[in-house]
Amino acid sequence: MSKLFISYSHIDNRVLEQLHKHMAILREEGKVSAWFDREILAGGNLNADIKEKLDEAEIFIAIVSPDYLYSNYCYQIEFKHALKRKENGDLIIVPVIAQPCDWHASPFGEMKAIPTDGKPISDWVNENTAYLNIVQELRRLLNSEKVLKKVDPNGGSSLIAEKTKKAYKVKQDFTEVDIIDFRENTFEIIRRYFEESLSEINTLEDIQARILHNDKKSFTCLITNRRKVDSKGYMTVQIPSESHFRRSGLNYSFSEKVSQNVIQLENVFNIEKTDYELVWTQRSMFGSSDARVLGAKEIAEELWEKFIDQVGISY
Repeated sequence: MSKLFISYSHIDNRVLEQLHKHMAILREEGKVSAWFDREILAGGNLNADIKEKLDEAEIFIAIVSPDYLYSNYCYQIEFKHALKRKENGDLIIVPVIAQPCDWHASPFGEMKAIPTDGKPISDWVNENTAYLNIVQELRRLLNSEKVLKKVDPNGGSSLIAEKTKKAYKVKQDFTEVDIIDFRENTFEIIRRYFEESLSEINTLEDIQARILHNDKKSFTCLITNRRKVDSKGYMTVQIPSESHFRRSGLNYSFSEKVSQNVIQLENVFNIEKTDYELVWTQRSMFGSSDARVLGAKEIAEELWEKFIDQVGISY
């Protein structure tokens, strides 16, 4: 679980409340624990408690607005302290742009801000979409290989960015059981990704999505956009039977069912063996010798984007 410190001006209290609400799934999954100054108990030492939590934090989220940049405490004390920890490589700072302001001229201007392209939350037509984008970017950060856990001798941990370490590989042979396990594990990762993403996207106005079918070897999702007439999309992902596409590990279709007779190569992911690992590959429908190599999460993200694109949604 990663520790988040949320720095904000009390004038932006509504933004904090909405962000906290949209992060509910991340907290339920045990991915994050978020701290902000409301957690300080009556009679507590304000400055000491804030410094303690800031020193423990692994990710520093700044809700940036004109009031934040103007604040002597938020900007001059909390952020400047976080900036020193960032420069030491043991803290990640994530600017969340709440209101239009001159943040590009501040140190925040050198960081990737969210929502997308640092577009202020207040400028989004539907603010829920902005918060969804923020949560998705945080999820990407938490799952990123660039974010590593460094364990200290006392059993604690701190989050550090892009720390270099040696990656050793050992040659091995893979059995049929290894391949089956690899395929089933990937299928479960994709299924969970869709389940989590469905919970998020159902917070958007006029968007309805649900799982229609779900078993050990396949699942089907439906999405509709009430803003577009007759707008609906399907995504079925399945582990194919051994009698069809034997080399195939997974295939998918934009329909309620996957018809084995119409599956195209571009809708098939194959398992291939190297001397060191099992990998997922995908070839074009024209049978090009060059194949893309993907990870399980990359497959899940790609399929999700294809799924929501059917009804005019992107992120």
